[in-house]
Amino acid sequence: MRFKGHLRFAITALFLAGSAGAFAQDKACLMEGSFSIAGQKTEIKDCLQNGGVPTAQFKETCTGLAQTAAAMGGPPAKVTYMGACPAQAQGSCEGFFGKPMTSYYYKREPQTLGQVKSSCIAQGGKWK
Repeated sequence: MRFKGHLRFAITALFLAGSAGAFAQDKACLMEGSFSIAGQKTEIKDCLQNGGVPTAQFKETCTGLAQTAAAMGGPPAKVTYMGACPAQAQGSCEGFFGKPMTSYYYKREPQTLGQVKSSCIAQGGKWK
């Protein structure tokens, strides 16, 4: 009987560890794609890091941002969920949309990076 109790505990612990690992993979969403404005193609590689927003709301934000590329004449951005955003960003906006999220930018031209910086500051974020 004692063995069954230990086995049940081990199975429960493995399940919980697996669940925690799945949630850890939802801490950031990497968005990659392109869109065109006035005939000029813009490549994007942006990542949004969750700093305390409920998971469902965070995923909804990621999906909405990915659809923005489609609204601008391209296919929706590809979204990959991961544990953390990659290193080596060109810049970041802490407090994205006034929420505990940080947006990282990787493949931006100097002009669009400047626009993103201005937008970040205008909506109350902190640019780094």
